[in-house]
Amino acid sequence: MVFSKKSNLKITDLNQLVNALLNQEYDLAINEAAYCHFAPEDFVPYMHWNANHYTRNCIARNKDFELILLCWEPGQKTAIHCHNEQECWVKVIAGQFEEEVYTYNQASGELKVKDISMLGKHEVTSIKDASIFHTLKNTHTGRSMSLHLYMNPITQCRYYSTQDKCLQTVSLSYHSFRGELV
Repeated sequence: MVFSKKSNLKITDLNQLVNALLNQEYDLAINEAAYCHFAPEDFVPYMHWNANHYTRNCIARNKDFELILLCWEPGQKTAIHCHNEQECWVKVIAGQFEEEVYTYNQASGELKVKDISMLGKHEVTSIKDASIFHTLKNTHTGRSMSLHLYMNPITQCRYYSTQDKCLQTVSLSYHSFRGELV
């Protein structure tokens, strides 16, 4: 995804982002949200935490996208996973993350580290390539939040089992939907 900086942002809060997405203004939403400094207070209805694993809290969804707030306790981490060929855009709302990006060679079954980077508040990362896998870890000493936009909702994804050294598929679910626990 390519971001073009705008001098007069039209999207300055979460509600404006959701409205742009619902109105199918995807380029506007993605470009401007990359530069928007969302207030953590905008996310209060969607903040749900779990001591054992990060939570997936759906803010908005239709057939074309899903916007999810992930809430992380210190040290929580995703499995090494892909996004089933869907575009993924992630923005740090609070805290700090380490992202490890991998390439997967389907023929050999080999997974190789491509890049490791640190993401701080307001920083963005994205994945568009189907052969890319990644993992995110909350490296902040406190709770962290990240906003995830998937162009087409993802109901399942492939992840790399470090124990079995192979790809497996997992069904995805939400901890909350539009603020209500599920």
